[in-house]
Amino acid sequence: MNANSRNQDICDDENLYGIRKVTYWEIYGVKRFPYRGKRKHTPLLSQSFDGGMVITNDVFGLTIRQFERVYTACLERRKRKEQWIINLRYPDKSSNEYLEYLQNCTDSNTDDLLWIENDLREKSLYEHLVKKISTEIDIRTRQRLFILKDIFDNALWTCGTKISSGSLAEGLDLPGSDIDIMYVREDADVIQNISNIKHPIQRRTLVMETDVDYPGFARLRYVAIEQDDPIVVLSNGKIEEKITGKITKLKSGRKYVSVDNFIDMNKSSVLTRPVCVHGPCLSDKQQTIDVAYCLRSKYLPHSVIPWASRHRRQWPPNFVIDRIINYGCLLVPIGPKTLPDNDLLWRLSFSVAEKMLIHSFNFTQLLCYGLLKLTLKCTVNTNMYVNDLLCSYFLKMTLFWVSEEEDIDTFQLSKLFHCFSLCLDKLMSWVNICFCPNYFIPAQNMFLGKINQNNNKILVSVLESIKIGGIGGLLTNLFQHETHRILYPKCESSFMMLDFLFYRIDRIRTPPTNISSCYKVLTLTESFINSESSSFTTGVCQLYYARASQFISQLLPPPRNNTKHVQRTQMVS
Repeated sequence: MNANSRNQDICDDENLYGIRKVTYWEIYGVKRFPYRGKRKHTPLLSQSFDGGMVITNDVFGLTIRQFERVYTACLERRKRKEQWIINLRYPDKSSNEYLEYLQNCTDSNTDDLLWIENDLREKSLYEHLVKKISTEIDIRTRQRLFILKDIFDNALWTCGTKISSGSLAEGLDLPGSDIDIMYVREDADVIQNISNIKHPIQRRTLVMETDVDYPGFARLRYVAIEQDDPIVVLSNGKIEEKITGKITKLKSGRKYVSVDNFIDMNKSSVLTRPVCVHGPCLSDKQQTIDVAYCLRSKYLPHSVIPWASRHRRQWPPNFVIDRIINYGCLLVPIGPKTLPDNDLLWRLSFSVAEKMLIHSFNFTQLLCYGLLKLTLKCTVNTNMYVNDLLCSYFLKMTLFWVSEEEDIDTFQLSKLFHCFSLCLDKLMSWVNICFCPNYFIPAQNMFLGKINQNNNKILVSVLESIKIGGIGGLLTNLFQHETHRILYPKCESSFMMLDFLFYRIDRIRTPPTNISSCYKVLTLTESFINSESSSFTTGVCQLYYARASQFISQLLPPPRNNTKHVQRTQMVS
């Protein structure tokens, strides 16, 4: 029986039972099915005697196969664009939302690891890096730890804004990483120009004057000075007068802040233990802690404005760019190394912006950053001829530029060594011309005073040998003495390392004297305890809650003794 007679029988059955057949067109508004071949009759949907549905002239099998092909292609496109999608959903990867996503994502990086299986050397490099640098969840937990610690510390102690910086705050706990802390003094306003003043000046106000000859540096000129200002300095290189023991200098009749006086004032008034000056920082004798006192400008200098709008690929996300613009920059008390008399020049610091950028890195970028730092320490710095030429800050600039110029899909775990090679190529091109452009101010040469025509050739040869050595050379030079942790399970070892890190950075300062700040910390910690997804960060919040409660109990006034009530009670008894 052919199809035509079969459909004719169906129509007769419809009249026989008095049931009107409802077509697929009428139910779903589908006007046609995109299937191959020639079919004369449309699919029909009817009700069976048992209450089910009967489909005649079925073409759904072919339609489902077509849907599966489209769906599979969609999944493949989504996987190829996974990093781009994640960047859109989680531009700030140090957030609690992204950490929760990582904890709930059971198949994270599975496909990348399958690619790595095809190259045992690439797989070995990845495994050694994860053992040395940790998993992405551990890195994000470290970043989250420093964010929370800064929030709670700044709520408890209001003498200045504390900012954790350096490798630890970026999430990398590598051997030899010290503790870097910046304190922003809140007793001065730094503005870009006079037009930024919108109201009568109430306190010390400084204007940031960028130097054309030295990009990346600025002078701080006084607009308003308080009487006997402890950091007032008027300078042309000569001491003009002394006010209450404070050196003051003059330049062209204008008053500027002195770098040396600023450091001496903070050195004498804040730190109680013996310290040494390490660049713009004050360090302990073991140089395990670097503390830098600085000033903040809520406005970016004019030389940084082009950075926000220049052409780039997908990184950094617009969300991060907007946050950097809204924050501004810091000014640290150190001048150019090539200028003998630089008491007036302050370096523009983008430490907070750089931390935001690194917090937006994906896992591959973080591993590449760690691989660059390990290569510097274990390979480059072991060569006596070039051990003082490069620093980790140059490597950070390299990775920033490469990340901005390359497609974000380049940074996948299966392409880790390729990303590392791109950074080496970029660094070698800079060393060849003795010019390393600052990521925010490209006119500023970061190599100035370090790399020149007398030493760049040997450094290039060292970097070329690293690239030629390939993955095998990295495994030999970086991990040949690696000792595997076998005493504890992986998760338990991870929690122990995080605990050790916290007690290493947790230094209880002088107890606060403002009870309202302690109550503020109680409110903050309660909020974070209810929202944090990591048990470790929740434990940190609980510790600060207990600490704030202890401070409150110590600051509460003692109960008053009602002597009359006591005497009356004794008389009755």
